[in-house]
Amino acid sequence: MLAGFTASLTVSGCLNGKDTTTAEVASTSDRLGRLLPLRNLGSSGSAVTNLGAGGDHIGRASERDAQAIIEKALEEGVRFFDNAPLYSDGVAEERYGKFLTPNYRDVSFIMTKTLARNKADALADLDASLARMKTDYVDLWQVHALETPERVEERIRDEIIDALLEAQESGKVRHIGFTGHDSFEGHLKMLEEIEKRGVKMAAAMLPVNPADPHFKSFVTNVLPRCVEAGIGVLAMKTLAYGRFFGGNQGWRRTEVSLEPLIPDVISLEDAFGFAWSLPVTCLVSGMESVQQVSQNAAIARKTWNWNQAELQRRIDALAPFAGPDLEFYKI
Repeated sequence: MLAGFTASLTVSGCLNGKDTTTAEVASTSDRLGRLLPLRNLGSSGSAVTNLGAGGDHIGRASERDAQAIIEKALEEGVRFFDNAPLYSDGVAEERYGKFLTPNYRDVSFIMTKTLARNKADALADLDASLARMKTDYVDLWQVHALETPERVEERIRDEIIDALLEAQESGKVRHIGFTGHDSFEGHLKMLEEIEKRGVKMAAAMLPVNPADPHFKSFVTNVLPRCVEAGIGVLAMKTLAYGRFFGGNQGWRRTEVSLEPLIPDVISLEDAFGFAWSLPVTCLVSGMESVQQVSQNAAIARKTWNWNQAELQRRIDALAPFAGPDLEFYKI
């Protein structure tokens, strides 16, 4: 059960680095036009659009399609742009440097990440990311792909948190955070360690979908802890990396082919509405075409505030299908 999770995220604070009042943020527009709904990034003081463009798919698209996806996202009011050096070996970041930052840096909230295991490598990663994206700072820099608590301890021992703080102090990074989809226990370990050290992080990225509560759940174990700590939640794997559409795409358990769950079991709006009815700041979506951008943006514009019963109905619908075949990315 997700008792107490339904909550509205009012906006205030600052958008894209500019201090604003609540009234100014509520206008939800900038020089390019009307924005998608804004939500607070935890207690960081920043507000971001409730839909973000995933960098992985931008890296895998053709260059022409990547440019079109970025420009359509901006046209539809998306201002949150996810990325990582891992995506297509830096090509995704290079495309931001070519198609996003030259003309739209002032209106874009850009996130990237590091897989590095130690401070020196992480800081080198950051400099390389900034060079590829042709920007002198990122809005959010995250430790990428946390795994088990033991692997989290190794990174902390090798000063990964110190790297984040040093980058933030230098001005190369506005906010810091962490991501992961392997083990909710890894997220809990990171939350424990930053609380122990008094480190304030702005965001955590984790799987959020109505199948998750049935199997090694991030939604039930991690999301409430983030909310309590004032950490903004970024939703990923909202469609189970596409497995809600059937098939066997992904990188684990590819020998298992699933029947589609969308649209017969749940709808696309069910999956997205589930995430947006929780205290989630931004749903990061891997969009593969301009049509998908427009489709997802249209859903994002709706008001999502399902009650407990409505959330539970979607969770119950996926009970027969939940587990490691569907959510193959969990350890």
